[in-house]
Amino acid sequence: MKRLLVLLMPAAFAGCTSLYFHPTTQVYARPEEFKLRYEDVRFPSRDGTGLTGMLLYASTSPARGTVIQFHGNGENMTSHFLNSAWLTAKGYNVFAFDYRGYGSSEGTPTQEGCVEDGIAAVDYVMGRKDVDPGRVAVWGQSLGGAIAVAALGIRRGPAPQALILESTFDSYRDMAADALSRSWLTWALQWPLSRLLISDEYKPAKYLNRLPASPVLVVHSDDDEVVPCRFGERMFSALPEPKEFLRVRGARHLETFGKYGASYRPRLTQFLDRAMAAPSQTLPAEKKQPRVPGP
Repeated sequence: MKRLLVLLMPAAFAGCTSLYFHPTTQVYARPEEFKLRYEDVRFPSRDGTGLTGMLLYASTSPARGTVIQFHGNGENMTSHFLNSAWLTAKGYNVFAFDYRGYGSSEGTPTQEGCVEDGIAAVDYVMGRKDVDPGRVAVWGQSLGGAIAVAALGIRRGPAPQALILESTFDSYRDMAADALSRSWLTWALQWPLSRLLISDEYKPAKYLNRLPASPVLVVHSDDDEVVPCRFGERMFSALPEPKEFLRVRGARHLETFGKYGASYRPRLTQFLDRAMAAPSQTLPAEKKQPRVPGP
């Protein structure tokens, strides 16, 4: 145990970025390979860091709405956009983007920086002239859901019409403790190590009651081996109404709308269709939230 602590102490002082963020610069797939119409874009984060994204265009015109995908912690948007690209055939634009340090985006990923990137992505999409700001939804997957909740809880102005949280968690520290509990080497130290090494400054639980009054769909599988379903249940319990819980059977982490798409894609599409038909949401003036520190 002493040797283990010696090995882990440098990570504590480094902020443990590598424990949650695993970016790559490799290009895994491109939209043209799947005959998808799209536009490559560049936009700045709130602190000026250059970010990259791609807007996949709906197969119908006009589009029913635009969905912003906050992808998970590994690789980059070129390996994740296919998880949501099927929505283009249902009449939705899809905006995928890379946090700082992922793909061709500049910088190094941190909790604070990725939340700034998420706010900037929503601002960018809702500010485009070819996007109806009253028909925008956010889809956060795994770590992307945690980033999306903090971003929307901090951000001010016109709010997205809907939020989808797939296989995500409400606390970075609790998620780390759960991962440490899976090995006999770290089981006894799961709580002290997670508190020592992991920051919960931007944990989603802090922001759930600050979200705009838009419908939320929580999606989680009972068989998720990466983020156990109890994390989704905890998040759902703490969320204000209106909210729905889609419990998935048999799917592993982030398999719901891929391998099991025939069963669950219609449920997500129906949720989006209902949300886009509702009146636009706006944060009340008295619910102004502090902004993430930046220039």
